[in-house]
Amino acid sequence: MATKRKNRYAWVQALRVAVQLSFLAAMVFAGFNTKIASEWMLPSILLLGVLFCGWVCPFGAAQDWMSKLGRLLRLPRLRVPQSVQQYLQLSRYVLLILLTLGISFSLLKGPYHFSMMMHGALYTAGTALILCFLVLGLFADRPFCNYVCTGGAKMGFLSVLRIFGIRRDTARCGQCGQCTRQCPMNIDVAQTEFVRHPNCIGCMSCVTTCPKNCLRYTLAPAKKEKGKCKTT
Repeated sequence: MATKRKNRYAWVQALRVAVQLSFLAAMVFAGFNTKIASEWMLPSILLLGVLFCGWVCPFGAAQDWMSKLGRLLRLPRLRVPQSVQQYLQLSRYVLLILLTLGISFSLLKGPYHFSMMMHGALYTAGTALILCFLVLGLFADRPFCNYVCTGGAKMGFLSVLRIFGIRRDTARCGQCGQCTRQCPMNIDVAQTEFVRHPNCIGCMSCVTTCPKNCLRYTLAPAKKEKGKCKTT
């Protein structure tokens, strides 16, 4: 029986949690505005993708931690089939278009807008919305990020042009599907050569879970190689 190979990138998830906690602490104790961080990281999207959502956003991190708690408690997991996900994931882009057209959805503009709800009529609705998505996070990975967050959608549009990203070694891949199952944004990584999906948040969950070390964070391929799985 083959011995399971140690994943060379296993340390990345510990680093990601440390970064998430650091930004959360900065927001709570130093009054740091995450909107400033998202705007500061905007130019990096073309180079690295949407790392803000996967490494900085406190609400995204909170959903990650709720998912971990749900797994620890052995709660049932909700996973949208890929045949449905490819259409359902468009919801946050539809909301973004509506916002661009001037139709107001103040509660859905992104986690950094929640701080604006700490007073006034939106406080109760904003608090209820946050709690609903956190509770749902016990059963599903990043529900807000997947289907509602227009801030992530806006950054996702630019990220399809990223220079660095997650690349799969199609020759070594055993098609076990573990990478796809671990992706919190429900991207079908197992059928992708280089991940350009606008929903990819660069969390590296697929990379750190691959049992054969077939995934790595690297430069985009110079050109599409014949016979390879198409890029999404």
